[in-house]
Amino acid sequence: MLRVDRRLLQNVDWALFATACALVVVSVMTLATLSVGRAGAAVALRQAAWFVVGLLALVVVACLDYRRLVRAAPALYLLGLAGLTLVYMLGRSVSGARRWIVLGPISVQPSELFKVFFVLMAVWVITSRWAQPVGRTTLVMTLPIAAVPFALIIKQPDLGTALLLFPVLMILLVGAGLGLRLLGGAVAAGLAALPLAWLVLRDYQRERILVFLDPFRDPLGSAYNVIQAKIAIGSGQLLGKGVVGATQSRLAFLPERHTDFVFAVFAETWGFVGCLALLMCYLLLLLRGFDIAGSSREPVGRLVALGVTSLLAVQVVINLGMVTGLLPIVGIPLPLMSYGGSSMLASLVAIGLLLSVRMRQFQ
Repeated sequence: MLRVDRRLLQNVDWALFATACALVVVSVMTLATLSVGRAGAAVALRQAAWFVVGLLALVVVACLDYRRLVRAAPALYLLGLAGLTLVYMLGRSVSGARRWIVLGPISVQPSELFKVFFVLMAVWVITSRWAQPVGRTTLVMTLPIAAVPFALIIKQPDLGTALLLFPVLMILLVGAGLGLRLLGGAVAAGLAALPLAWLVLRDYQRERILVFLDPFRDPLGSAYNVIQAKIAIGSGQLLGKGVVGATQSRLAFLPERHTDFVFAVFAETWGFVGCLALLMCYLLLLLRGFDIAGSSREPVGRLVALGVTSLLAVQVVINLGMVTGLLPIVGIPLPLMSYGGSSMLASLVAIGLLLSVRMRQFQ
């Protein structure tokens, strides 16, 4: 049974909570403008319904002591690995990717929820007595907890989510005090393995990298998404074209406009000024998260806050980078904006963890 201390309510970070809710409201409004095709009012209503579910999860997680969740991390991690494994047996295949498990009227993407479990597991390992002091042993202990899910996720295939695990892990290790020499060695080893990684990539994944290097390599094929996204963003100009004038979005020239490329839809509708306001919201959200990490009095809380904030930050940077053509397309959703129940739930649980750490700083 959940018991709430009054002092906890006095320490709620309302700015963080309000910013997260504002981003979801913007998401629902943006999705509601996509009245053509499957991405229309029904999608906006489903996004709102998932927000309600995620809000309940946020409240539950915020009420729980984050230290209990870290202690339960091994069980949550194994549960997440079981979900990733079940995808291959019970998963639904969409466009050649098997990432979703259908549960009645809803579908769940285990890899999205696993990201939060991964952060908790990494914190559990880093703060365990076996990993102290933080050094080479810590690095050796933490790499397998990222390598195993990496192998399972990349086979779905979901390259973006798989690659997301390592930068978050590196940030956590730096936050825990790992020496820069060891970190540099690990990064150098990863870069040295990139030529081998090219061999295991699928043809369409290789094509995405080649398109990144040459954006007009196949303008009507593999490069179509990013070209149309750039057109949508550029056509928004200073103040945007409005809902009616956003032809790239409403007439479905822009593929995946309700998921990975929702930022391009927003940019076309509201222009540079609207994008600046949206980015300020994300900046406020991330700054509040890093501030919670920096002001935490004990290492577990500091690493939990640092991990979930880094998780959100890396997703924002990668999504904006791929939509604008600054990074290859890897299929990372924009947190709290892109349509997707699992993504919404995972993002709000991450916000709940931040609130849990902030609310217990007086203890």
